[in-house]
Amino acid sequence: MSENNKSSQLTPLDRVLSPALNLHPPNTPPSLYPSALSHFTSIPWCADLLLSENSPYGTGPSIPFIPQCFNPVSPQHDQFVGATLASERGLKHVLSFFRPDDEAHLRDPARPITRVDTLFAVGDGLCGYHNIIHGGMTMTMVDESMGTVNEINTALGKDGLVHKLSSVTASLDIRFLQPVPVPGVVWVTSWTENIQGRKTRMRCEVKDGQGAVLAKAASTWVALKPNL
Repeated sequence: MSENNKSSQLTPLDRVLSPALNLHPPNTPPSLYPSALSHFTSIPWCADLLLSENSPYGTGPSIPFIPQCFNPVSPQHDQFVGATLASERGLKHVLSFFRPDDEAHLRDPARPITRVDTLFAVGDGLCGYHNIIHGGMTMTMVDESMGTVNEINTALGKDGLVHKLSSVTASLDIRFLQPVPVPGVVWVTSWTENIQGRKTRMRCEVKDGQGAVLAKAASTWVALKPNL
């Protein structure tokens, strides 16, 4: 099979990048993960989120990963976030992370990861008003962040239909509470409320470095049928 044909057969579900989990998708830019980790750990409050072992949401330091939206499999996948927005004045780095509940959590297929945090390094090219991020960009970060929860469960081989198939956003309701400043880092926390068949109901919060909530959202995701 030619290299072009191989690329066309790859699935976006294989694009989660995490050295800690030994997930190394082919054709990943070598600097993608180390540059993101270096950037966020150079910012004290981000470093605390990533490296602290004292968290009410799991044990030990976090397990970071690059979500599939920022590691496109080809020029026909994930181009909006992974290519069009990716620039020094746009979306500079993206890094998601989670903490397992205990040592057995990662290895137990019946226990999915239910909470994922994502850090976005955003530039002033994403502003609407002066030094305030465009509302559409906030919604994009919310949508992609909620998608990471099912993504990491798929990458870990967790049980359940929604973790075996691609899911898409069926609805998204958002409340803008405070302006989101740019440039800087935006912190989005997403979690699963419940799973029913092919539907996943999610919630998330958009926060600043002090933990102030800038926006809240609720969403329903639907796993695509295999023949779609």
